[in-house]
Amino acid sequence: MRISTLFEWVGNGQLVLLLGANRLLTALYRTFFIMAAAECGLLRLLAAGPATLDRIAAELGVRDGERDGLEAWLAVGVRLRELGVDAGGYRLRSRIARALAFEANDAVLAILEEVVDLHRPLLLETPSRLRSGRHFTLADQDGALVARSSRIAEPIVREAIDEAVPERGPLRLLEVGCGSGIHVKYAAERNPELSALCFELQPEVAEQARENLRAWGLAARSVVEAGDVRDREPTSDFDLLTLHQNIYYFPVAERVALLARLRGWLRPGGRILLTTVCRGGGPMNEILSLWGTITEGCGRLPDPDELVEQLREAGFQQASSRSLMPGQGFHRFLAVA
Repeated sequence: MRISTLFEWVGNGQLVLLLGANRLLTALYRTFFIMAAAECGLLRLLAAGPATLDRIAAELGVRDGERDGLEAWLAVGVRLRELGVDAGGYRLRSRIARALAFEANDAVLAILEEVVDLHRPLLLETPSRLRSGRHFTLADQDGALVARSSRIAEPIVREAIDEAVPERGPLRLLEVGCGSGIHVKYAAERNPELSALCFELQPEVAEQARENLRAWGLAARSVVEAGDVRDREPTSDFDLLTLHQNIYYFPVAERVALLARLRGWLRPGGRILLTTVCRGGGPMNEILSLWGTITEGCGRLPDPDELVEQLREAGFQQASSRSLMPGQGFHRFLAVA
């Protein structure tokens, strides 16, 4: 390159801009590569140790005629420093790639998948959808994927459950939007006398929750029904009602009426426990709030004071909020019927 060309490139600002864009692209490419490596089984394969190109091709089911493409794809992973390669074959290099190879970190992997599969179209399509008035629907969402990613908050939610569920004594629990059923599992293990009824809006998620509860030996103490809790007549005999990370599945204008109807499921003195991220915090909170705003039948994230006031308007007493994760906008809400 001639020095005059370099000066022109620097002078018009495009070189600095290109370097900044390259940092953005590298992070994007790393996300795509790690997600693809996890989905095709490469991360799990290399977690056991280095593997040659021949072995990777065999394990991934790549035909001989496509080996050049596989090698080129692996070369991208090496250039991104997610993989390493030497005479012994390919290996996992980055700390995040090594960590995501293990099942225990599946929730973080699911968050990356959410970014690619759900957040990307949300950000790219929102302006055009707003112009046409064509909102997203729950059918555009992968319910099973969301259930997986939501497990990242399990330790925080368990803290709220500890506050609301006694360790002994009969207790009837109604959970609205049970996801994988993991929070019901924790509550039932904490209190051996607890029984639960769960409502899950998405049928495929409800079926997965049933399978999980059976596998955990809790089928006799827990029932999962697919459908909208608002379509059922309240029975007023539950001690505790929980909503974990799903208040934004209901429009803001309908939340007081929803909470008032949910109060009808509780015996006098029964309590409602909500956990949710609220407005503010990090960028993912704002993405989630955007999703609720532009998805039919849903709504933005709440403000803590706003949700406390909505609980009071719905007829609950002693409504309170507490930050469970300072700086990240994750709160628990408790109130008494």
